Amino acid sequence: MAAEAKRLKLETDKSTDNLTNDSLIHFLNWCEKVGVVISPKVYVNKKGTVSDYGMLAREDIEEGEVLFTVPRSAVLYQNTTAIHSMLEKEKEILDSQSGWVPLLLSLLYEVTNSESHWKPYFSLWPDFCFLNHPMFWSEGERQRLLSGTSILEAVHKDIVNIQHEYNTIVLPFMKSHPEFFDPQKHTLELYQKLVAFVMAYSLDNNVDWMLVKIGAV
Repeated sequence: MAAEAKRLKLETDKSTDNLTNDSLIHFLNWCEKVGVVISPKVYVNKKGTVSDYGMLAREDIEEGEVLFTVPRSAVLYQNTTAIHSMLEKEKEILDSQSGWVPLLLSLLYEVTNSESHWKPYFSLWPDFCFLNHPMFWSEGERQRLLSGTSILEAVHKDIVNIQHEYNTIVLPFMKSHPEFFDPQKHTLELYQKLVAFVMAYSLDNNVDWMLVKIGAV
């Protein structure tokens, strides 16, 4: 029988040095507060993962076993952000080919808001100063390393579309709401990085795009 799920605990796992990082302790305290429930068979740590924080198994896991549950209220997307009323009111002008503008505006606002409800969650995000994704390589690097593949054209198309979306939809919207956004802070560069992040760590529940990342694994 699968082990009964329970709330995240904050005791140190001596065998793995779990919870030795203040950001992780803060994050797990936040998870407990917002109702995230996790199986005792898994834990969050950096050790044993490919990159940054990830979820690892303490013991064998049965097929179909629930490892964690996250209440919708704890998921960051356009219906839970502090600016959701504004986004809903003006959703028609935020329509785009990607369909991600409301989510990305939510992220732009929350990730730069020191009082954000998701601040403990953001503390575990990868360092945005460097993202090793073709979108952020120089044009020369892309030509040299991706020439002859379909990736080169796909990345170029993504860059053009992102820039167009930012300049024609996002930037005008931000300028009309200076109480929430500052183009000097909410730049195209940050927008591109958040796009890459959403592409890697979001899901579509057939209603809205939602960000569900716990850590880079």
